[in-house]
Amino acid sequence: MSSRRRLHALGGIATIVLLAACGSSGQASPTPTASASSAASGSAAASASASAASPSGGPTGPASLDAAQSVAAGAKFEITWTGPKAQGDYITIVVAGTTKWTNEPWFYTTGASSPGTLVAPVTEGAYALWYVSGADGTILARRAIRVSPFVGNLGGPQEVEAGSSFQVAWNGPNGPGDYVTIVKVGTAKWTDESYFYTTSGSPGTLVAPVQAGAYELWYVTGAGESKQATAPITVTPYTVTLDAPSQVAKGATFNVTWTGPNGPSDYLTIAPVGSPPGTYLDYQYTQNYVGQQITLKAPGTAGNYEIRYQSDRGGVKGVVIFGSRPLTVN
Repeated sequence: MSSRRRLHALGGIATIVLLAACGSSGQASPTPTASASSAASGSAAASASASAASPSGGPTGPASLDAAQSVAAGAKFEITWTGPKAQGDYITIVVAGTTKWTNEPWFYTTGASSPGTLVAPVTEGAYALWYVSGADGTILARRAIRVSPFVGNLGGPQEVEAGSSFQVAWNGPNGPGDYVTIVKVGTAKWTDESYFYTTSGSPGTLVAPVQAGAYELWYVTGAGESKQATAPITVTPYTVTLDAPSQVAKGATFNVTWTGPNGPSDYLTIAPVGSPPGTYLDYQYTQNYVGQQITLKAPGTAGNYEIRYQSDRGGVKGVVIFGSRPLTVN
């Protein structure tokens, strides 16, 4: 699946658009001008003001912040707040001792109501909530908050057949953009393997890679695209069998008895001998015929062909031919 992500979709392999931890308003991030000691420049403040929505509802009182004393890493949490709700005002979470906002999670107070929602950083430690003025970057209110260590785990089979679908149970913060995936042991970064978003529930379904070997399951947080929990899994070689007549007449129908991984987008088809992967004539998806024979129709032109077990889920390599057998059309 290609980078999204999202999170896309995780059949088994889909285009993913990862959800970054950003303002819940969906607008451009506030200009990072908040300082513990000085106001922002006029131009930066103007930029933050231009990005914000129009005021709605009016002030709710002096700036104040209230939230849980501790939140789990990567988890979504609520902040109860009051404030002037002036153009460009926003609330954010920063590392304790920070003197300047540097693109941490945030939301505008303008046009919003209390409570608001942020996603906790994935690194444990001491943090602070800020209510920041959009006019000049002044920090109008602060509140200490602690981010506790990530809590989560993964439960899946010890072994799966290459190319097959399987389920993975998970526990975790289920934050925006969190997902579970399978990668080769030693991988440093997700590179288009099968995945599912945790918002789809537990257990979720993955599709094993077509190459056998040692792999890992990962729980990845959308906040910071950070791997937080892993579990080993072995992908065993797939087995494909195809039983069908060796010769058929032009245009005739015939049955094929088959076994295989039966993953998403797997299908049986007929293709000319020597044609590239992905070539197909008549075809049927295997998931429509679990435990049953598949009926195919021979081409109308005589020649040498193959019956192929193919799949469109080859990732960056495209279509995969899992197995084939010759077929002569007379």
